[in-house]
Amino acid sequence: MSVVADALRTHRGALRRFVASRADAGDIDDVLQMAALRALERADTLQDQDRVLGWLLRIHANTVTDLGRASSRNQKLLDAWAADAQPVRDQDPELCRCSLSHAKKLSKNYASIIDLVDIAGLPISLAAAKLNISINNATVRLHRARAALKARLQEHCGVTASRGCNDCQCSLDGY
Repeated sequence: MSVVADALRTHRGALRRFVASRADAGDIDDVLQMAALRALERADTLQDQDRVLGWLLRIHANTVTDLGRASSRNQKLLDAWAADAQPVRDQDPELCRCSLSHAKKLSKNYASIIDLVDIAGLPISLAAAKLNISINNATVRLHRARAALKARLQEHCGVTASRGCNDCQCSLDGY
């Protein structure tokens, strides 16, 4: 194991350059850490200590590939989830004024994503581009914004998914 640990320290720069030529800039540190852990865990499988650098390069290359596959899989899942998300205006064409009022009172990040996706009806990908954020970030932000809006509405007027805005009496409160 000490041969592998020594080689990781000695060839740190070369391994970083190798990974940088194959991975996205944001993934370099993750790949280096994951590959180092793999190498240390599998140190006993190294058969020729004179070929430790080649062995390490193979582990780093495989780690880049594995991370790319996992990232691609995650992106496909998020894209599918985002495509299934329907804007609120499609579900209920007459949004109650109460929910619109409360949506505007959410944090700027939450209000903007709800406005673009749920009120204006933009696809999540276009809303993300308009806000200069990733689709992943937009998807998470929309989920959290909807949860925050739901909590506000339940606190203010007791509206739940089973009753809906049509049963809300908030219009009498000036909303």
